[in-house]
Amino acid sequence: MTGVIFAEFVGFAETRLGRRLSAPAFSPTQSYDVEQLVVLVDRVAGETGMTVAAVLQAFGVRLFARFAALYPVFFVDARSAIDLLGHINTYVHGEVQKLYPDAQFPHFDVRWRSPRRIELVYHSTRPLADLAEGLIRGCIAHFGETIHVERHDPANARGYEARFVLRVSPDAPRGANPARARR
Repeated sequence: MTGVIFAEFVGFAETRLGRRLSAPAFSPTQSYDVEQLVVLVDRVAGETGMTVAAVLQAFGVRLFARFAALYPVFFVDARSAIDLLGHINTYVHGEVQKLYPDAQFPHFDVRWRSPRRIELVYHSTRPLADLAEGLIRGCIAHFGETIHVERHDPANARGYEARFVLRVSPDAPRGANPARARR
């Protein structure tokens, strides 16, 4: 797992805890074992009273906002959250791979049900479905859209797999996100 994720988590944790986190310095270009992240997440959960799932989801929301700030070029052509998430494997992960050649990504089975409904099935060698959910919610917030997210975890998935069903609100305007069009 790339160090950029770890470095961002330390910043997130320090904000949540209101103090410096005693953690190693993580180089954004290095790779680290996911177990190091699990230890940090457990510590933050214990100190804040949040569940591990809530910590990972909140971190995912913040992480997406950081990605949007650090790598705005990835978001220029995306017209909506559904548009961006529908191309997560090909466009987003492909572009990130150029920056971090050793990065390993989860895979999403993308199932377009309509232009306003998509299913994303998360598969990973790491138990981070809660982080994926946070990133999805962060993407929706970034685009300022009203999208209902429904999550289904298969039996015994333990965070390695989850199915997310995203439905654009029936009240939302059709087409490109009006908030994006004003930018």
